[in-house]
Amino acid sequence: MKPRYWDEAKAHLARRDRVLRAIIRAYPDANLRTRGDAFQTLARSIVGQQISVKAAQAVWERFEALAGRVAPESIVGLEDDAMRAAGLSRMKAAYLKDLAGRFHEGLAAHAHHLPAHEHRIDRPPDQR
Repeated sequence: MKPRYWDEAKAHLARRDRVLRAIIRAYPDANLRTRGDAFQTLARSIVGQQISVKAAQAVWERFEALAGRVAPESIVGLEDDAMRAAGLSRMKAAYLKDLAGRFHEGLAAHAHHLPAHEHRIDRPPDQR
């Protein structure tokens, strides 16, 4: 499923960057695909950061088995040690719990209404 913002984003990138413009013109039918679930997409990106695709999939499967279902309400109550045993680093576990907490509390649903500086993550969740 192509995100609804994709065409506008491609046009913006093509206007701003000549290298991307050439790539976009060479592959006009290429698009980003979403799984339709922002939490799952963001959680997978956290798990997969700086490790191979194969390793990320293995960690994701252990994490999924631990959580039962990778959803905010399932993640907020997980023990840090259990998440570490599933293969997540201390920081990835913290980021996932922070993300889950924000979705669980409904904060993520309203992020587009925040001032631009509020979209940045400047410090790890445990230092806010």
